[in-house]
Amino acid sequence: MTVTPEDRHEILYFAYGSNLSTAQMRQRCPYSTPIGLGRLDGWTWLVNERGYANVVRASSGGSGGSGVYGLLYLLPPQDEERLDAYEGVPWAYEKTTCDARWVRDAQGRVLDEPVRALVYVDKSRVRESAPRDEYVERMERGIEDAVDNWGLDREYADGVMRRFWK
Repeated sequence: MTVTPEDRHEILYFAYGSNLSTAQMRQRCPYSTPIGLGRLDGWTWLVNERGYANVVRASSGGSGGSGVYGLLYLLPPQDEERLDAYEGVPWAYEKTTCDARWVRDAQGRVLDEPVRALVYVDKSRVRESAPRDEYVERMERGIEDAVDNWGLDREYADGVMRRFWK
């Protein structure tokens, strides 16, 4: 059987950087829907040499622990194409499908369900560095949205993410 683009349905996208901001995602990808908090086990969150968020396998470097929290979105094909452009595929990030956990749904219920999700990963720039000033502002908006509305733990945000600029 041949699968055409018309046969494709929404995929799960794991956002771990400034796309934690649902307002930013609505502007970038108007047909996407946030569904809850997710986690990538065995990965580390960092700001890389480009000055933007990245995730690396926990053994690859970084000091943010062995799990990354982010927001899961249902992403339809037309928004996936838009997001690829925003994320700089293929020169800045590569698209990877990873095993993740759907930790908490939009109603705040704890799930801990296994899922497969699209993750944008920069495999070339994996060393910790300082964030760009404009990115800090966008990250702060995303973190506050995720903490206030999606159950992201503030201690995680402070210890793993904000340590790069505080």
